[in-house]
Amino acid sequence: MAVRPRWKRLGQHFLIDEATIDAISAAVGESRVVVEIGPGRGALTRRLAAQAQRLHAIEKDPALAASLQREFAGEPSVAIKCADALQEDLTAYPHGVRVVGNLPYSIATALLQRWMEARTHLADLTVMVQREVAQRLVAPPGDPARGQLSVVAQLLMEAAVLLDVAPECFDPPPQVMSSVVRLVPKRELPMPEDAWRDFARLAQQAFASRRKTLRNNFPKLPETVWAASGIDPGRRAETLSGDEFVRLFRASSETR
Repeated sequence: MAVRPRWKRLGQHFLIDEATIDAISAAVGESRVVVEIGPGRGALTRRLAAQAQRLHAIEKDPALAASLQREFAGEPSVAIKCADALQEDLTAYPHGVRVVGNLPYSIATALLQRWMEARTHLADLTVMVQREVAQRLVAPPGDPARGQLSVVAQLLMEAAVLLDVAPECFDPPPQVMSSVVRLVPKRELPMPEDAWRDFARLAQQAFASRRKTLRNNFPKLPETVWAASGIDPGRRAETLSGDEFVRLFRASSETR
């Protein structure tokens, strides 16, 4: 008997469209180690298992995890783990692991932020998210969709939208469009690793009130910081480029 989706509690929308499954598996290709997040009924898992030397699938739903464990019991290269992806430590897997999955909409942003902190351990991320999240990831300066996630992701990763996926490609269909995105860690970064959390907090504060200017979102920042950064505090956060955010962060750090 097929496992019924507990979509109200777990946000489950199982991918059923063969063309989309083909596109994702082709984008991933042959791999050494893959971690799949949210395998669900295993439609994509079966493709990834044929392409990866080692596949680890992380499923939160115990019934789905048990079903997949029975299905792949005879395949030593596939490991099914019942666990919460938000608690999964990707650095525990071999260096260069590739992450693939259909992410639950409610935790997709939290997962991406967590994984970007572990990016030096990862080869890439190829994941399905709500299209709105995908648009934020790639939004350029001046785009209304641009936010803290856009700024941080674009400085840390090369981000690209691979394809859009319609609701009817899932069972049950979600009420929104989805997109598959690819995120590849950048090798050269504009600041030390230990500065990124402070930088992310500054970017978050910059977007605290989107209609307000930078000066209003940073009321305690002295004029010397604006002068040193060369940024007009009368601008809004979404107009700044990543390089301008880095200049603002460096100027503000020097005043501490």
